[in-house]
Amino acid sequence: CWRKIYKPGEAQNGCMVNGKLYPFGRIERTEDCYTCNCEKYEIECCSLYHTPVAYDKKKCEVIFNRKR
Repeated sequence: CWRKIYKPGEAQNGCMVNGKLYPFGRIERTEDCYTCNCEKYEIECCSLYHTPVAYDKKKCEVIFNRKR
């Protein structure tokens, strides 16, 4: 997840995510697979998918962290 805090007046019409303006409120899915909460003073986004911890290029397999 990541968060950006806006300066007063910076987010007047919504929140900018990778060059696209989204309205205030919950964003179910951005174009690059994030779910976000857009507010006047901050935006917080989390990925909709888990990132693998490693990738076995020889076997062409994704290796996920199984301890979680």
